[in-house]
Amino acid sequence: MTNSTNSTNSTNSTGSLPADAVFTDVDREVVAAALDAAVPGSVALGALDYVEQLLTALSHEPPRIWAAPGAWAGDGPAWLELGPWERQAWAQRIGGWAEVYQRVIDGSADAGDLRVVHEHACEATYGDPAYGGNRGSAGWQQISFPEPLFPPARRSS
Repeated sequence: MTNSTNSTNSTNSTGSLPADAVFTDVDREVVAAALDAAVPGSVALGALDYVEQLLTALSHEPPRIWAAPGAWAGDGPAWLELGPWERQAWAQRIGGWAEVYQRVIDGSADAGDLRVVHEHACEATYGDPAYGGNRGSAGWQQISFPEPLFPPARRSS
């Protein structure tokens, strides 16, 4: 896994990954395989991007934890500020998830780790596109879920 906690617009030391990338190319393949094993087709719907956005959420200001409609849903997501206790709680949660994905990459993931991967694959496949998954609302379309009128990810046409 790469470290991208301080920069959001440059490449990392390898020069090939965006700064928000958490995983090396090889690690991305391993994590993608685990996500697709948990929910087939989730990677095509953005699950890997979702996980990387989740793991780097606190690298942004405001943090990319809670999406809110931008200009009441016309401009894509805006992000809500976190209080200091919320930020600390999210830092601990995200740190735990980073450890889970490191074990997935190392091949030492246990059943609890795979439950986290499954949860993230589901969130990415069927959650709001503002969080990096559910590309083109395709996950919602697959299950005939009506697209919400005012989700954070709604963009004007």
